[in-house]
Amino acid sequence: MQQETITDSVLAETLSFEEYLQLTDDILKEKIPRAGIYVADNTFRYTRSNQERMKKVLDNIVLNQKLYNLLSDLQEKWIWLVISEPWCGDASWGVPALCMIASASDKIDFRILLRDKHPEIIKAYQTAVSDSIPKLICLNKSDLKVLGTWGPRPKELHEMVLKFKDDVNFDYRESVRRLHAWFETDMTKSTQEEIIDCVKEWKEKL
Repeated sequence: MQQETITDSVLAETLSFEEYLQLTDDILKEKIPRAGIYVADNTFRYTRSNQERMKKVLDNIVLNQKLYNLLSDLQEKWIWLVISEPWCGDASWGVPALCMIASASDKIDFRILLRDKHPEIIKAYQTAVSDSIPKLICLNKSDLKVLGTWGPRPKELHEMVLKFKDDVNFDYRESVRRLHAWFETDMTKSTQEEIIDCVKEWKEKL
């Protein structure tokens, strides 16, 4: 069923990473009238912080040599379809990291699909019962076969988030602060290590 959800018509509505950055900038400069989730001032401010986080990743990421070599050796053409939104804090760290990782291979076509415009897609690729993003879907470009997924965050951090939610004294602001502190300290290292294992697994499915 999942393979059938990603079609050429869906891919036609995707954005390049550059277009995604421009969309974020247009939202923040209000070239696009505020609508939906962006009407809320706190979401608008948070999106501005997300823009700064994306820039921080782009300025500081160092690609894992093992991952670079693994992707440089890729023979088949893949599509990395990432479901995301500019308002998402996890995505502000994950999306630029995944884009830079994908750039290690000229065989990977990196595309972004906006979650809120395509609820049926994220429903097909939920994490447990959550519509969490970013979600990476790796497709074989020739037939759009789904080779695997990753996301929405590194496993260590995901376990931390689950513990936050199970805590009866759950403090949302404190959990968000700790989440971003973890991301900043890790600076994509865990994501890259997990993607190494994913790429090895996906290659075996070709």
